[in-house]
Amino acid sequence: METTVSGRIAVTVEEGVEQLLSHCTKEIIEDVPLMRATGRVLARDFYSIFPIPHFRKAAMDGYAVHFSKIASATPRKPVVLPVTSELRAGSSMLHEGNQAAVRIYTGAPVPEIYDTVIMQEAVLSLEEEYPNVRFPHPTERGKHIAEIGEDIREGTLILDEGTVITAKEVSILASFGLHEVGVYRKPTVAIIPIGDELQLPGELLKPNHLYESNGFMLEARLKEIGANCLRYDPVPDHPFLIHSAIQTALMDADVILTCGGVSVGKYDYMLQVMKEISNQTLFTQVLLRPGSPTSAFVVNKKLSLHLSGNPSACFTGFELFVKPALLFKSGRKKFRNEVVEALLADDVRKPCPYPRYVRSFAEVRNSTLYVMPLTNDKSGNIAAFANTNALTLIPSGGQGAKKGDKVQLFQI
Repeated sequence: METTVSGRIAVTVEEGVEQLLSHCTKEIIEDVPLMRATGRVLARDFYSIFPIPHFRKAAMDGYAVHFSKIASATPRKPVVLPVTSELRAGSSMLHEGNQAAVRIYTGAPVPEIYDTVIMQEAVLSLEEEYPNVRFPHPTERGKHIAEIGEDIREGTLILDEGTVITAKEVSILASFGLHEVGVYRKPTVAIIPIGDELQLPGELLKPNHLYESNGFMLEARLKEIGANCLRYDPVPDHPFLIHSAIQTALMDADVILTCGGVSVGKYDYMLQVMKEISNQTLFTQVLLRPGSPTSAFVVNKKLSLHLSGNPSACFTGFELFVKPALLFKSGRKKFRNEVVEALLADDVRKPCPYPRYVRSFAEVRNSTLYVMPLTNDKSGNIAAFANTNALTLIPSGGQGAKKGDKVQLFQI
């Protein structure tokens, strides 16, 4: 339930995520060539359009026979059959009498008159008896033949809408002859870093300035989750320039994402600008640490999300709020962060009145998941990212958490 804190609209993490999702719509569907679909999200359920295999085929190299002809075979009294022809993968079907055996290779069609394939290692083939072969052992009827539809029956639901297409899905779709596939269009996100002190990497660093890194981190993360991005050069702390940058971005992007200028300082103008141009304020504070000033608005039916300029808070805000919204827009079936339980490997002594998300390292030890909070996880520290693979939730309260406590985390 929304509350008002210091003039801001405050929500919990869960409430903020639901607000964003309620204002998200899935992207339009587009057909793309199969080999450009990797990493994209399937936009329609896919049902098998024919059975696989769609013809009876040999599962082994060997000899196709009618089982009744070799059922009595023993090592002392092997059955001898003539081999009249051979079948390779892709060859035409033969119509032999069932008195004969046919040399057959893996993937070759098996004529209906044969009901068993004997693998070549179980057969004796002597030069002096050519073209006859000896079968010293019987086998099971139907052995080593893949029947029609044995793998997949026609009309079977194979892939759900919302599935991310990987090499496995490409293999399945190609097996049915698809050269194009319907996928959701990638959402385009405009990234706008805010701050007088920011410079681009490659520039000569001025005194008391910083290289802009949040925008690059956000761009990389967006690419990892399958979104397109437009990263703007840093915008100075000036309301007119911020306003202008956001208006420009609205023409080219589906979602606006800023970092910096969203707190309560004298030169933090983001909320002032957004209240002027937005159609609806979703929230302007989240009850968490780090990243309490995280804010969200709707502008011209588009989401505009605003993250803190502190690296840890920026990253946490992206993972908690931006990622689920974008995964939903991308059509993903699984778009929420998957939370798991782990044992805390060290104390977290710092108390906090709000739930706190700590950059951490999670690993399995003796079949148990442990998570180690990073020792220097201040919101402005960048080096902590190097060993981070999880965000650990430390409950609110005056005690922090102790080594051995059960905590929740999600991997990043």
